[in-house]
Amino acid sequence: MSDHDDHILHTWLLARGTDEITIDLWTDGYSVRVDGGPDDGHDSDQGRPAVDRLLAKYTEAGYRIVRDYPVNDPEPHTDAVEADDPEPHGRPEKCPECGSPVVYEPAYSDDFREGAAWLCTGCKWGRWLTA
Repeated sequence: MSDHDDHILHTWLLARGTDEITIDLWTDGYSVRVDGGPDDGHDSDQGRPAVDRLLAKYTEAGYRIVRDYPVNDPEPHTDAVEADDPEPHGRPEKCPECGSPVVYEPAYSDDFREGAAWLCTGCKWGRWLTA
């Protein structure tokens, strides 16, 4: 994995237990690189169709998509919910992981992202809100 991401257009992070897999689609729109898992170091030149096949393969194998995000996407993204916005519709009835109550956090942040999210009060499960 490189420290420079100038060549990456979009990244998907998948996890199963402590195993993590990163799939990068490069800015040329064709190159795909897998980091981690059984296909560590796998390259493809088939672009988004290759990403879709890899995502299907890993989710079928029990991985879940933790997050996906644009890295060097040419279009600006302005769909973040502002901190003073009212709570949006669609609150989960309970946490899907442990059944505890869920709260709305308009400005939650982790190491990679900041924005509105639903958070569990028990196991700390979270789901980012998308516009």
